[in-house]
Amino acid sequence: MIDTRWRTVLAVAPYIVLGMLVVYVLLTQRDDPTQLVSELILCGGYGLWVLVMRTLPFAWRDRPAAIAVFLAGAIALNLALVLRDSTFGFLAIATFSFAYSIAEWPWELLAVGGTAVVAGLAQSSSFGHDPAGVAGTIAVILLNVVVMCGVSYGLHIAERNLRHAAVQDERTRLAREIHDTLAQGFTGIITQLQAAEQTGDEDVRRRHTDAALALARDGLAEARRSVQALRPTALEQTSLSDALRGVADAWTARTGIPAPVTSTGTARPLPTETEVALLRAAQEALANVERHAAAKRVAIELRMEAATVRLEVRDDGRGFDPVERVGRTSDSGGYGLIAMRERLAAASGDLVVESRSGHGTTVRAEVPA
Repeated sequence: MIDTRWRTVLAVAPYIVLGMLVVYVLLTQRDDPTQLVSELILCGGYGLWVLVMRTLPFAWRDRPAAIAVFLAGAIALNLALVLRDSTFGFLAIATFSFAYSIAEWPWELLAVGGTAVVAGLAQSSSFGHDPAGVAGTIAVILLNVVVMCGVSYGLHIAERNLRHAAVQDERTRLAREIHDTLAQGFTGIITQLQAAEQTGDEDVRRRHTDAALALARDGLAEARRSVQALRPTALEQTSLSDALRGVADAWTARTGIPAPVTSTGTARPLPTETEVALLRAAQEALANVERHAAAKRVAIELRMEAATVRLEVRDDGRGFDPVERVGRTSDSGGYGLIAMRERLAAASGDLVVESRSGHGTTVRAEVPA
C-alpha cells in the first residue's frame, strides 16, 4: 500500500523528471532526427505507461499483478532509454520511487534491483568494452544493486520497528484505559454491593445498589469511549475544572467523603491529551483513596500557572510507602501509579506522590500548559 506521504511525489515527480528529459532531448538531438524521434517515442511511452497504469483511477491498478506488470514495463522502458542515451539514467529517480513505495516486501527487492541495474548501466556508459571496462561496468551495477537493495531492506526494518512500537504503544494505552475505566468501575461496583450486603436497612441497601448500577452504566460508556481514544464523557462540552468537580461530586455522593475542588489561575483551553491525563490522574487518586486510605476528607486543587498546570489530590487517610507501592502491579493499586506516570509522561508531564503511614497522601500531577 502506498504511504500517503508518497502520493504527491508519485503523482508529480515522474512527469517533472520526464518533462525535463524531453526538453534535454529537444535541445541536444535536433541535428539527429532519427535519434530525436525514437527517444521522444520512448519518453511518450513511459509517460503514457505511468498515466494508464498508475495515475488514472482504474480499480485494478493496486492489484499485485497490475503492480508487477507496471514495474516491469517501467524498468524496461527506462532501460531502453538508457541504452540510447545514458542521461536517461535520471529517469531512474521516478522508477525507484515506484519500486520503493508500491511493491510489497520482499518483491520490492526485484523492482529495486532491476532499477539499480538500469542506473548502473547509465553510470558506466562511458566505460569501454575491453575487459577492464566490462569489469568496471559489472562492479558499478553490483554496487548499485547492493546499495539500493540495502536501502530497501533498511526501510523495511525501520517500518517493521515502527509498527512494533505502535503496537506496543497501543497495548500500553489500552492497559491504561482498561485500568482507568473497567478496573476502577468494577472496584466501585464491588464496594457498593458489599456495602449493600452488610446493611440491614432497605433504603441504604437500595442506595448502594443504585450506585452500583450507575457505576456499571458509566463504566460501560466510558470504556467504549476510551477504546475509541475519544475524550472521556466528563470532558465533553465542559472545562477541565468543571469536569473535576463533576467527578468529585459523583465520588462524594457514592462514598460520603467530602472532596471539594478549588481552581486557581486563569482558565484556558488545554490539549485533549493533557486534560485527559489530569482527569485520569484525579480519578485514579480518588479510587485509591476509596480503596486504601480510610480518609475522612479529600481536597482537590487545580492550578493554572503561566507555564504549567498542576493538579493536587490530598487526603487525610492512613498513608503508605510510595516506594513500596509503586513496585507492585497487583490489584492493590500499584499499577494505578504506574499508569498515571505513563499517561502524564505521554503528555510531557510528571507525577509526584508524597505519603507517610498515618499522615495521609498527596498526589501531584504537573504538565506543561
